[in-house]
Amino acid sequence: MYSINQFRQHWANKTVNYSLLVFITLMTLVVASQLLGFAHYDVPLILGVIAAALAIDDDSFLGRLKSYALTLTCFAIAAFSIQILYPYPVLFALGLAISTFGFVMLGAIGPHYRTLSFGSLLLAIYAMLGAGSYTSPWLQPILLLSGASWFFVISLIWHLIAPMHPVRQNLSDIFITLSNYINCKSQRFQLDKTSANSDLHILESRLNTATVSSLNQCKSILLSHSKDGFKSSKSERYLNIYFLAQDIHERIRSSHIKYEQLTTHFKRSDIMFRFKYVLERQALACKNIGHAIAVGKEYSHDASSEATLNELQQSLQYIQESKQHPIEVVDQLAFLYKNLATVERQLNSVNTPDSHKLEENTLYDTEARSLKVMWKRIKSSMSKQSPLFRHAIRLSAALVTGYSILQIFHIQHGYWIVLTSLFVCQPSYSATKQKLMTRSIGTITGLIVGTPLLALFPSPASQMTIIVISAVLFFAFRINNYGFATAFITVLVLFCFAQVGEGYEVILPRLLNTILGCGIAVIAVTYLLPDWQSKRLNKLMAEAIDANSIYLDNIVAQYRVGKKDNLAYRITRRNAHDKDAALDTAICNMLSEPSKHRISVNDSFKFLTLNHALLGYISALGAHRQRVNDDKVHKVMLDAHQLLRGQLQELSNKLNPKEVTRVAPRPIQEQNVQNTLSEWPDSKDITVKLIIQQLHLINQIVPELLALADNLNTPPAKKLKATIT
Repeated sequence: MYSINQFRQHWANKTVNYSLLVFITLMTLVVASQLLGFAHYDVPLILGVIAAALAIDDDSFLGRLKSYALTLTCFAIAAFSIQILYPYPVLFALGLAISTFGFVMLGAIGPHYRTLSFGSLLLAIYAMLGAGSYTSPWLQPILLLSGASWFFVISLIWHLIAPMHPVRQNLSDIFITLSNYINCKSQRFQLDKTSANSDLHILESRLNTATVSSLNQCKSILLSHSKDGFKSSKSERYLNIYFLAQDIHERIRSSHIKYEQLTTHFKRSDIMFRFKYVLERQALACKNIGHAIAVGKEYSHDASSEATLNELQQSLQYIQESKQHPIEVVDQLAFLYKNLATVERQLNSVNTPDSHKLEENTLYDTEARSLKVMWKRIKSSMSKQSPLFRHAIRLSAALVTGYSILQIFHIQHGYWIVLTSLFVCQPSYSATKQKLMTRSIGTITGLIVGTPLLALFPSPASQMTIIVISAVLFFAFRINNYGFATAFITVLVLFCFAQVGEGYEVILPRLLNTILGCGIAVIAVTYLLPDWQSKRLNKLMAEAIDANSIYLDNIVAQYRVGKKDNLAYRITRRNAHDKDAALDTAICNMLSEPSKHRISVNDSFKFLTLNHALLGYISALGAHRQRVNDDKVHKVMLDAHQLLRGQLQELSNKLNPKEVTRVAPRPIQEQNVQNTLSEWPDSKDITVKLIIQQLHLINQIVPELLALADNLNTPPAKKLKATIT
């Protein structure tokens, strides 16, 4: 028997939940049209639902109402413009170029507007597919808007049934991604070559990027649900859990030691295994927390986790008493243990997040609230240096080119060329390349599967059932497997045309037009204002270093006044992680680009690894913040901070020279500072030990970054000459 727990699990699944929403929308629409005798209007109604479902993000109730009103307005402009300009090809092409550019540039305002612009362009192309097929010129736009409106109505009802469901889903995603990240970190304590393998460093960076992305997505959802002007106790609780997750991420992100040293010093000790096991248990706890939040249940922390931590403490105590290892290395393990013990307490207190409530429990809202700010963002993106502007030009050119080809050569069902270009032409070459492969394979698969299905289901009613099922499966696979999604949407297209007696006739045009649309998209991305990652890599590196420097500034200040998780601190922390993630994404994208457009791949990955380590050392200082009253320690901290700040600014200027360079002056006693950090006398205060240790680790890694920056700025010809010499 289907239990309530099984229902909760399926309801909590984002894919199942959204697919069910689409299924109910389509079924109610199709059944109503059948009963009212409007079955021949099902296709544009369904296409309207698909466009609407792709144009909307999660939001609060009032936010949805505003978003739906704006979306319907944009949809109406798109649909009626197509209908008006359809008889005039030249004006149509001009209108297509202007509207495409305008809709894409709306994305400068924020993420919600990016999805809105895509949905509007998609609906415009759907309007092209059926333009001229109806007795009344206004019938098709009205049907498309009716389908979109019906989806919005069902979506509002869906939201009222479970208003906090999107928040729970996104909070759950944070802990699931944290679980994967912690599991990867646990491999650092594997007693083999894995811990020193560069692949592990790269994987760790990728998983950290995924965690940062989940945190940002959840922040956006929490902000949207706080716009209604009130905060319920439940939303307040979820906000506190989010802040708790942020703090856990900072602690897990921390690095207290050069992990390669551990294998050398503790090869015959069980301490490595115990650290690894504790991290694995905490990864499992994060996974269980994610599942509990998703289904709306209380999380029950496993008591054996505390026992595991106690065994680690005993093993660490034995090593400390034996005095067989260097004291500085043992101290580093002690700091790491203290950090994991704090994480354990935080995981155990997820059910009572109010106990960790921050004094300033607000989120930084970056969304544009006024027309003035919206226009300012769009205006600032109107330059060749803006990736969004370049994408708007490329996409406009691709769509107009596709339209011109179908007009000149009178290609049957030629609007599929335009539709394919819209889906395949992405802001980056790597994303376009990925869409190209999945779109092509998915289309061929859909045609192979759909052709025999046309013979098996000849009746209009059975074909409509296939259309609904295909649409639902398209949304089920759209995020995780775009190839499958394309296959199902291809089946949907075949059966939509079968409704008007053209099922088999569209098979070959669908294939050829898809190939042509893919080709146009690739040419546009490759040759029209190409946005190669190598040209912006140094700038992203400099931004990551600047963000780390500001993050370090805030941390050092709090060792004087005490720990404060205020908004200013959280902004600098999140910005440092965001810039690190952006650098990781850019380098990953560069690997998918043609080899002639890649630069210093090995050096780039080395820089990414070092920046990741630098952020880890800074995060450790942030994780252990507390007030220190020793003036001597503060003197060393300030001197070291001044030295590091100057070096980081110098590094940033080397990577991306600014118009006005503000290099902090190096302390005259630079060598004295370095000697003090490396020769600081043993202290009974564990916090002082940690401060000196982390500053020393940062001081060791910055010169490596400076040398690497010189190498990155050296032209390939000079490198070759130096090698030969």
